[in-house]
Amino acid sequence: MHTVRSLLTTKGSHSVVLFWEPNPEIYELPSFQSETNHLIQNAKEIGLTIEMITGPNPNWSAINHRLFPTGAPNQTGTVKWTLYESPNYERLFPDLVKECRNQFRSQFQTQSTNESTIKHFQKVWTHNYLKNKTNLESENVSVQWFQSFTALGPNVLFLGASPSLESDLGTIGSLREQVSIFASDTALGYLLPNGIFPDYIVSFDSGRGTLYHFLTELPKEIPIITWLGGASFLFELPNPKILVNTGHPLDQIVGHLFQTENQQNWPIYQNPSLNLLGMVLSITKGIENRNFILSGVSFISEMGKSHCKGTGYERYYLPQIGRKESLESLTKRLYSGKRKGKNQIVWEDLNSQKETNPIQFLSEIKPMDLKIHPNGKPLLHAFQGFPPKVTDLAKWANQDQSGIISTKTLNTWLRFSPG
Repeated sequence: MHTVRSLLTTKGSHSVVLFWEPNPEIYELPSFQSETNHLIQNAKEIGLTIEMITGPNPNWSAINHRLFPTGAPNQTGTVKWTLYESPNYERLFPDLVKECRNQFRSQFQTQSTNESTIKHFQKVWTHNYLKNKTNLESENVSVQWFQSFTALGPNVLFLGASPSLESDLGTIGSLREQVSIFASDTALGYLLPNGIFPDYIVSFDSGRGTLYHFLTELPKEIPIITWLGGASFLFELPNPKILVNTGHPLDQIVGHLFQTENQQNWPIYQNPSLNLLGMVLSITKGIENRNFILSGVSFISEMGKSHCKGTGYERYYLPQIGRKESLESLTKRLYSGKRKGKNQIVWEDLNSQKETNPIQFLSEIKPMDLKIHPNGKPLLHAFQGFPPKVTDLAKWANQDQSGIISTKTLNTWLRFSPG
């Protein structure tokens, strides 16, 4: 029910939600029925359809026909479905969950969904989370648990790594003292050699490829905004770490324990776009009269390139470049000349926000357009400390998130964890 409630505040890209409760001891409760009717009515007001399904043997085909009488949604190729399985139900009722998964996949979900990729990253996130948490306690690393940024009317400049960043370099340098820069990790290889040192580096990708973006001389005083499931290499750097609560299950349990044990509030920051731009927009939302400026953001190839010069992609592909293979031919798969999929969703979301928020591209503004406030730099609100024991998190991951941590990994953490 909590997941359905959250959809009323963060609708995302879905327009129909199927909520299945198989347990009669729950769905027959008057309080449950009252809450369900309340959510359904509220959802209608924002154009969201919630279909409540009860009982252990729902007729999925009939539900599909009732919702889409003209044909199954997975035949159109335009409707995207996502399956969210309750961790407790996955553990307590594995047969029911398996049946739901099979029926759901056959009636609603397209067969192109790469579930193995999703499961892979779930394991990577969990592994990184436990490893990074251990490193934080064993090393003398400065860590802050992010709460908010506040200020009055500052100029926030987000720097991505599209080729247009190169043409904006001069303007960025001339406005450096008037803006607070949040730079994506991908852009570091171009910014730092050209004398642009950001106020914050933003890095959330958990893959080992993130390492290639940091293979440059990095000033150790620049804070890195990330999360505990981020790339493990980041936590070996001396730079201060600012950890954001992403809403991942392990983040939720850590936030709950901080609240109950230390009375510390570690709020969740939603980022439906799964993009660094979306995360910076989210964590700077508390800034009053924020003037948000973009550079190096396009999500398409420009000038025959997918990214600006100096990124980790160049370092990764350099050994493969030869007389018959150029860098552009190797990186063209990263972005094409047309936005599609998730990139198109992010772009549309950005344009919709521009209608209500002062968001503009650096190339479109004039220096006199920038509002200058004497105390306009964003003020970081955070607290210091450590999350609960690794053993507690590992046990919870295995109990309530079965499948995202292997038995071998679990036993390793339980045997060798220092706390």
